[in-house]
Amino acid sequence: MAKTNNNSNQQVWNVSDDDSLYGQVSQAAVLLLPRGLLVAGFRQDNDLLTLHYSGYNNNRPIWELAFFEQLFAHEPLLATKATVKGVFILPDRQLLIPDELYDKTEAENWLRKIHFMERSDVFQCYALPEAKAQYLIAVPVNITELIRINFNKATILPASVYQFSNIPAKGAVVQCLISAEQVSTTLHNNGQLLWHNVFDYNKAEDIAYMLMQVIDENLIPRHQVTVRCNAVSAAEHKVIGNLSQYFPGITTGDGYGFTSGWESAVSLALQLFSCV
Repeated sequence: MAKTNNNSNQQVWNVSDDDSLYGQVSQAAVLLLPRGLLVAGFRQDNDLLTLHYSGYNNNRPIWELAFFEQLFAHEPLLATKATVKGVFILPDRQLLIPDELYDKTEAENWLRKIHFMERSDVFQCYALPEAKAQYLIAVPVNITELIRINFNKATILPASVYQFSNIPAKGAVVQCLISAEQVSTTLHNNGQLLWHNVFDYNKAEDIAYMLMQVIDENLIPRHQVTVRCNAVSAAEHKVIGNLSQYFPGITTGDGYGFTSGWESAVSLALQLFSCV
């Protein structure tokens, strides 16, 4: 179900209508993204039970601290902070650097040249062994402090991390993580990482244009590319549906088809949770 007003959007998915569902949640994962938060609740055996998404419109700041503070304090799935196993961040500023080129100071300077940075922004770098690269992101310091205070025992990772592991050894694969405003996407060919980017979009055609351009630049026939899409909520289902006009056979991130609005968000939660 979804609730919306002029400034916010709340959506809930439950695996069943069982009244005891929430009492079965013993593990959780959290995804923070510009103007949004997704919380996934799991059973002890790692079965996904529920998804809670909350977001707000772009007439408010990208990382509005009060929004995240309120949800961390009042979201039922976060009532027991120790149950949160993983906290994932979808950054609006990021840089992927091959291991052989990585230098901490230079990497941070590169990111400053590419993106506008606040003086208080915090750099965080994550090793991606399978990609043989380092993933540098910039996050507002108040957001990093909020995560540290609330989830000091959780594993903290960029949301894109799942896109760099368990890649098919054969074939060309595009992976997309779609939110209301952004797309995090990678292109692998025969297991080799060729491209990664996080970019803003307004409509599905913007995503299709970017993907087609990159696929063509790498001399890969479009009909040979498998496109897999995850999303942060059911609201992006229409975007994925429109994108399928350009890439027939599009699936969820874990390779399944779409029959309703939530498969892509369920796939995202499962793939993220597998990383912690």
